[in-house]
Amino acid sequence: MRRLALLIALAGLLAACGGNGNNKSKGLDSRAGGDTASTDSASTEAGGGAPDTSNSEAARPPQCTPAPYTVVAQRDGGRPAGSATFEVLGAAALPIPLVPDKAQALTPAQVTEQGATTELLGYVVFFGDEQFGPGDVSTFGGYEPEAAGKSRGNIGLFPDSTTPLAVGDVLTPGSIESLGMFTTFSRINMDFKAAPDEFSGYLDQIQGSITILGLDSGFICVDVDLSWEYTDFGSSAEGVLTLQGIFTAPLATRSTPFT
Repeated sequence: MRRLALLIALAGLLAACGGNGNNKSKGLDSRAGGDTASTDSASTEAGGGAPDTSNSEAARPPQCTPAPYTVVAQRDGGRPAGSATFEVLGAAALPIPLVPDKAQALTPAQVTEQGATTELLGYVVFFGDEQFGPGDVSTFGGYEPEAAGKSRGNIGLFPDSTTPLAVGDVLTPGSIESLGMFTTFSRINMDFKAAPDEFSGYLDQIQGSITILGLDSGFICVDVDLSWEYTDFGSSAEGVLTLQGIFTAPLATRSTPFT
């Protein structure tokens, strides 16, 4: 029997392993290090504000072009949206610091300190057919389109070991349980919203993979080939969300750390 993964707003960036159970709603609702507002502030100060992008252009592979670019971002079936030639006009990626602490032994101050410098990062890549950038995304923002008739999507990717993500890594769906996190993530997640108040559920597990083509302190570039059956929160699929192509995005300031 199919298992329904409920994805609201964030589309399961915090997902149960392999799509089991209910995913949390808007924002990263998890055991982050202490108070969200204060931790965000401390993380920003420790991280030094916006990432240094001075060397990103030279380091970027030729196939990793900044927006605008065209990808497949298409939802077929009962609620069609996007297209096979979706023009990405805005993109940004949010680094998510991971501080494994399943036993919750660390203090909020320790989580914040480690999260500011750790190289163990997940990423959420935001894209849309409207202009926006790294300053427009955060732990709780950037997931919804702002202009009428526009769409935004997001792709989450996370390591499943204490080895940081790197160029050449090929990620496939699964859990990151072996990492020893208190927060439950899926290794890959995605969502697509054609309206701010649009919510989708997803069935079973994402199919496909993500290959990291480029990654440094200023940008991430991923080759995406993913599909996921979506639903109106029933047990039968309405259609399939497909994301394919090379997505390049400048990095925002890292988010609140997650344990």
